[in-house]
Amino acid sequence: MTLEELLDHAASECIDKRESYLVVFTVGINAYVCPNEGAIHPGKALFEGTYRACQIWVERQGIAQALRCVLARIGETPVNPTPLSSSEFLDLIIRSTN
Repeated sequence: MTLEELLDHAASECIDKRESYLVVFTVGINAYVCPNEGAIHPGKALFEGTYRACQIWVERQGIAQALRCVLARIGETPVNPTPLSSSEFLDLIIRSTN
């Protein structure tokens, strides 16, 4: 698996995870996050806060899922013959997306 394929797979996992949640406005700028399933109800809230805080919560779930995907499949990717530090690996990812 190439680094590009790994990143595409991680991005896909991130999107799927983010889309599994729904942010619902309540009063003013407040909202809650619930599973993106048929029935939406505050009793099913996974997180409550401002709308922005709810968006951040959802984004963090997506980022975490993408990182889990990278960690699980990095061994299939010939990134470098020598081990990379975390910052070197993140820099490699950033450069590959430009």
